Amino acid sequence: MLTSEIQRLTRDQYREAREALAQAFCEYDLMIYAMPDARRRLAAVRLLYGAILFDCLRWGEVHAARDCAGVACWLPPGRTPPGLWRQIRCGMLKLPMRFGHAGFRRLVAYDNVARQLHHDYAPMPHWYLASIGVEPQHQGEGIGSELMQPILRRADADGFACYLETQREGNVRLYERHGFDMLRRAEVPGHPIPVWAMLRRPRPVKL
Repeated sequence: MLTSEIQRLTRDQYREAREALAQAFCEYDLMIYAMPDARRRLAAVRLLYGAILFDCLRWGEVHAARDCAGVACWLPPGRTPPGLWRQIRCGMLKLPMRFGHAGFRRLVAYDNVARQLHHDYAPMPHWYLASIGVEPQHQGEGIGSELMQPILRRADADGFACYLETQREGNVRLYERHGFDMLRRAEVPGHPIPVWAMLRRPRPVKL
């Protein structure tokens, strides 16, 4: 059952949730690297995370907290990250226009490494945390931790692992506090942004 702070996102909340994710990730190193022009970055990041959000609303579950101040996007066991058909459906084919050729190539290089890590370290049925973000003005309030709880509890109850990648070292400690183990820090060949692969094995449910 969801906590009083966390609710399942509905489709009519899409724009609010997309904006929360855009604000949360706009100053991440990978986004700055992919779009150095600060004047254009927010629109590009909004498109990217809006596509991830759309895909998870359609094929997975999205949870939001406190008027969409934070959002967590999950894909369930058996549902892999989007291939070409789903990328078309969620609008990812517009990314080269928003990020430009060089920026899009940087995103693809990162995504290729992330997908290989996902394939190597999570071959079993699992919940995949595709994205989780909290608006900058609400970070540090525990919202990110609250957002993860509904799926972590369900995964434990059903005996499923949870998997994620992160591009920010500071996030590793947050996820470790919630039972994720860091499996590998991988370099992206020719690019300065590393990728951390993390897996949370199911915990016994206390009766």
